[in-house]
Amino acid sequence: MSDLFLKDYDLNIIDFNELFTTDIQFEIIDSLYEFDLLEKSINNSSVKKFFLHWIILSICDKILKNKNKSLIYFNYTQLEDCELKKYYNETEILNFLNSNLRRVEKLLPIKIFISKFSIDYLSYLIDKNDGKAYTTINSMVNKLNSIDITKFTFSNIKKFTKRYELTFLNRDYFNRLSTKLLLIR
Repeated sequence: MSDLFLKDYDLNIIDFNELFTTDIQFEIIDSLYEFDLLEKSINNSSVKKFFLHWIILSICDKILKNKNKSLIYFNYTQLEDCELKKYYNETEILNFLNSNLRRVEKLLPIKIFISKFSIDYLSYLIDKNDGKAYTTINSMVNKLNSIDITKFTFSNIKKFTKRYELTFLNRDYFNRLSTKLLLIR
């Protein structure tokens, strides 16, 4: 399944797990291979840089391309069809993603919903008209409505981008992201 659009809420739920397994992981593998880093630990600073670069770039690009309010949805319990499991164990990858997605959410004016349910299961619960689905949706909508873009500053993200050498993340890029989020509010 791909992203889930909730028409009643004008909300597009972006399946981070699918985005990661279909796009991001291959960019990471290619970059790590190119710089001979595939054998290094996931906690190696150079490896982290590539993970963070591709994760942030892909999330921001996906949000910028979308015409509706967007929320990133991450299922922290499993990664299906993940080639990166050949180099790192699944728990390592999931723990890395979980902690770093939380960091990214604090730095950028985006919202990430972390759940134990897959997006397929959430969709199933919605189709079944299950109460868990609507509790989860209400939590997502509340989280999305809690974004205060006016308080977003570039100071923390500047430090972060400098520390991890994420050069594509410049003021113009974040201005576009902030503007889009303000427009679809």
